[in-house]
Amino acid sequence: MPDVGRGSLRWRFAVWFGLAFVFGAVGLRTLHYQAASRWLAHELDLELRTRMSEVAAVERATPGDLDHPGLELPEGFAASRPAESPPPAVADVFRGLSVGLPPLDWFAGIWQPDGTLVASRRLPEQVGWDPALPRRLGELWTTPDGRFRLAAMNGSKGSLLVVGTSLTSLATARNRAAWFQAATFILWVPLLLGIAWLLLGRVLAPLRGIAATARRIHDGHFEERIDLAQADAEYADVAATLNAMLDRLDAIRGSQARFNADVAHQLMNPVHGILLESDVATSQPRPAADLAAALNRVGTLGRRLEALCEALLTYARSASIDPRRLRRLDLEPILAEAAEQVAPQAANRSITISLPTGGVMARGDAELLREVFANLLANAVEHSAPGGSIEVRAASTSTAAQVSVIDHGHGVSPALAPRIFDRFWSDKPGGGHGIGLALCRTILRSHGGDIVFETTPGGGATFVATLPAAESQAGQVSGEEPREPG
Repeated sequence: MPDVGRGSLRWRFAVWFGLAFVFGAVGLRTLHYQAASRWLAHELDLELRTRMSEVAAVERATPGDLDHPGLELPEGFAASRPAESPPPAVADVFRGLSVGLPPLDWFAGIWQPDGTLVASRRLPEQVGWDPALPRRLGELWTTPDGRFRLAAMNGSKGSLLVVGTSLTSLATARNRAAWFQAATFILWVPLLLGIAWLLLGRVLAPLRGIAATARRIHDGHFEERIDLAQADAEYADVAATLNAMLDRLDAIRGSQARFNADVAHQLMNPVHGILLESDVATSQPRPAADLAAALNRVGTLGRRLEALCEALLTYARSASIDPRRLRRLDLEPILAEAAEQVAPQAANRSITISLPTGGVMARGDAELLREVFANLLANAVEHSAPGGSIEVRAASTSTAAQVSVIDHGHGVSPALAPRIFDRFWSDKPGGGHGIGLALCRTILRSHGGDIVFETTPGGGATFVATLPAAESQAGQVSGEEPREPG
């Protein structure tokens, strides 16, 4: 099994998702903390305004003159909060997240315009009369040392009211909000990453199923396929493509097995003949004439083996043609060379071959195409009656070049026509290796073309070979094995 910590898609996703989530969560919680801090400061100011209203109400309600230093204010006074407040939705969110101010330890003082203290409530020593207080009426401010938050307003009879609180409560509330954010982050992030890890495992489960199927196929169960019924939509196309590839590979494997069996059979026949001739020739003394006849038969069988091996080599080479070998070429000289190659065979049977006079341009490999036309002409000569004729026609369009080899022999019966392009099948009276027409089809298909059989009007066979035109880019190697006949 592969190491899940190295080269693992699940680990890479978990790491990148975890980093993105952590950075996002830290950023959002930082913004939330900053908003909570501002909200807490706003709440503190609202509290101070409320306390200021209470002090002003007490000062107005106190009977008599306020020129009595040391007069203590009551502990509290029920006064309604000012109308100013943050939006209820925001306040509810922060309260729901355990963010809020603890009870404020507030203080107050009342001074006359000359700085005389009239009354006070828990007034710290650090807070006293300041000549700048009359200029701060209606304001809220923080002392220079950052320890207190103060508010000032005019009282009755020209007095000056100051209410304040220590900022320790605000710092405590902010620290509590920070700890709340940190604690929930520490608890929430691992939980969410764990859930993401489990969900990703479920998402990747089909890939494990595909891998299990591949292992079973590797172990020899070639009939195994991926179950498309269990594949999610995102994996269905991949699974279908893999199944199609497996079907194709299985077909190639079966075709290759049949091809190997056919090759072995075709090779064994002449080999058995050679061994038989050898055994008979060496079993007992024989006249020189008999030995010469035996050697002649062995030579015939050897030449049959040679022709079969050459055909197989050409067949293998044509099935894996290099696209760089495809060139723009004129088919006229190639047809002439192919006709010259079969000329002795045609002359022995007094058969004439007529070639096209106009040049036809195509895209292909000259050597392999010469093999195609030589095979077609040789096949036509063998199936033509002595003294007959063979006609070669050529034509072209903007996308294809077409060459027809027409004979007027005995032709092919409709029952046998579907098999004429099969490997190792031949209807020749003397028997043949059956590679010629299959080789022609493989070469033409590797060029991006094809070959079809038609019956010649009046009797005979016509083979029509199609190639990409010289200007066409369709002449690419298909890499396709010859298909089995339908």
